[in-house]
Amino acid sequence: MDNLDDTENKNANESETTDPAAFIDLPKNIASLSLTAQTILEELRVRHRRLAMHGSSEITPALLLTIDSLPELLSKQVGLTENHKTTQAINEALRELAGISEHNKERVVFFYPFLLSVDGNIVIRICMIAPQNKEKTDITPYRRAFLKYSIDLIDQVLKNRSQKEIFVDETNPGNQILSKDKNGNTHLFPYRLGYEFELETILRKSLEPFVYIPLKEFITDVITHGKEVAKLIEIAPKYHTFLPSNSHNTESIGHLLIQLNGLLQFMFPYLKRYCIENKYHQFFQELETLEKSIPSDTNELKKEYQNIISKLKETIKEFPFEKLVHEDVHRVRTSIFESIKIIEKLQSLLNLQKKNDVTDSIQTLIQNLKLRIEENTEQTQTLTKIDLIKEINSLDLKHITDNSNILSEIVSALNEEFGCIEIKESNMHILFATVPAKLSFVEKNTYELAKLDPKYKDELSILDQISTQLRISGKLDSLKPLQQNKEKTKEETSKFKQSFLEGLQTQFHLPIAILCFISLATLSTISAIFLSKLNIIFYGFVFSLFFALLIGYIFRKEAKVESKSQTGQQIIEPKNNSLLPIVEPIIFPKKFNHITEKLFDHKRLRYKIEEEIDTIIAKLPSSFPKKDKNKIIAEVEHTILQIAVIIKIPEVLQVKGRTREIILPKSDFKTILFRTQLAEYYRKEAGLFKSDRDQMDYLQFIIRELEFGYNKYIKM
Repeated sequence: MDNLDDTENKNANESETTDPAAFIDLPKNIASLSLTAQTILEELRVRHRRLAMHGSSEITPALLLTIDSLPELLSKQVGLTENHKTTQAINEALRELAGISEHNKERVVFFYPFLLSVDGNIVIRICMIAPQNKEKTDITPYRRAFLKYSIDLIDQVLKNRSQKEIFVDETNPGNQILSKDKNGNTHLFPYRLGYEFELETILRKSLEPFVYIPLKEFITDVITHGKEVAKLIEIAPKYHTFLPSNSHNTESIGHLLIQLNGLLQFMFPYLKRYCIENKYHQFFQELETLEKSIPSDTNELKKEYQNIISKLKETIKEFPFEKLVHEDVHRVRTSIFESIKIIEKLQSLLNLQKKNDVTDSIQTLIQNLKLRIEENTEQTQTLTKIDLIKEINSLDLKHITDNSNILSEIVSALNEEFGCIEIKESNMHILFATVPAKLSFVEKNTYELAKLDPKYKDELSILDQISTQLRISGKLDSLKPLQQNKEKTKEETSKFKQSFLEGLQTQFHLPIAILCFISLATLSTISAIFLSKLNIIFYGFVFSLFFALLIGYIFRKEAKVESKSQTGQQIIEPKNNSLLPIVEPIIFPKKFNHITEKLFDHKRLRYKIEEEIDTIIAKLPSSFPKKDKNKIIAEVEHTILQIAVIIKIPEVLQVKGRTREIILPKSDFKTILFRTQLAEYYRKEAGLFKSDRDQMDYLQFIIRELEFGYNKYIKM
């Protein structure tokens, strides 16, 4: 456990995500501030005035004053004593300017970080903003500009952090959220695991050796952006955590184990003490029994957390907090109930993630089975045999005991596209399947194979059942027009080739004509070389062609050439190794937290593909040709662009810092609901830029295209 004083305990439990004031006031009583604070304010005023005179409308963090540059700035001020240049004096000045000192509660300077990449490392600088040119200064443009400046590095930070697993101690993981005050009382801080607290810790370190200034706006903006790009999820208003980057859900499980163990360590000593002091013997026995039934090992706790949480909730619900008069009761009760709410949310999230993982795994399996059936039918022209139990076991769904629903879902999905027959035995569930359009080829080939190998005789009866089933369902009837059209096209093509050759051979005797032309052309070439006259080649070529046509016409065939029908030839159709069914649900998932997850430009799309490429490669069928990862990325990008809508922003409307094109899934774009939601999103964003004409024109163009010009994109 950590040792914190009361002030630090209070800060640890407070949220930094409350909506702060959007303005800073003009300092009303500068004389009450320290000389160091006054000097900093004057420097800020001069810098802002210089920038305004420069005429640049772009807000660039690098041109503004940062906290780390204060010692150098103050060292040049001859009007200040050495005491006013110390770290302690700077800390007091920062508190005054931020409005958190004892004698000054009015914020006159806006503090906001921006991120830089220095020698491969990400460095945080804290800017100070105080133009002092009007009564109230709107901080929103600065806030927006600084966030935009840092957004790529923020994305990198979020990505790197999402790939790290949370540390879970094997013995007492809950110690991370427990602390003791100076009197030895234990405090529970469930919000300490939230990314808000993690961000605050990073910002505290970046400010050292100076005092920490609350940076509520920055933390709010990072959390909001994290949710928009599907990296963070809300557990509570003060508590966000990372969405799992794989199917193991280690982040959610880690949070749950730490919270649960922390609650148990905090709860039992207090509640047992209250029972002893108030002689609640029955409750004491229940608490003792419950405490002994809970495993101390973290791995065991991980297996039994569902039952433990259920028992805990019942115990806490029945405990008579309202009858207790102890001075700590309110604090303890509040901490326990806050912790239980967070644990319930984590439990719910974990259950949902498991359910989604199962759904995704089943859908992936179904797609792989479909590809396998198509490829096997095309390559071998035999039935595809699938051991469904074995396939489901390969998904490693240990927490699911009954596979009957999964089996039904798989069989139902395959039955929609293929001809299928199930064979159920005690420990087996076999499915035979084939492509309806290839049924006649499979039947013919299997009949031939059955003559050589007796095992194919059983498949003949299965094919009869599939054929009967397809006729009853009407699938074969629906294929007849298509097959007839194909046969008709083949027949017409064959007839055209045959009639062309017959017509040609009727007019000319081709073999004699060709032989004559080659002979005369060769003779003219030899003559030209021997006589050293190149023009003989030209005249010889013309004469050879004319004479060959004449000879061919003289010896033409009067009888029509009889066509020979060829049987037993197989038409090899190109294999369909399409990436589409694999990459579409990964890049354009059906489930999303925010509509901006569906929006890309070429840079962000490439980044998304590179981020997910390992998952895509893992799901590729075994028949997919081995290729370099960069080539697969290029193929995936090309595939996605084929099913996407690209809204290009006209050059006259393009705004610096804004994407020049918007890439989004065509399947979603076709729906009115999606276009309406997207237009509403851009309309809300436009509300923030009412004073910026360029931004308004940019956003209004997108809204118009979504609401009125969508047809031209759908038809592309």
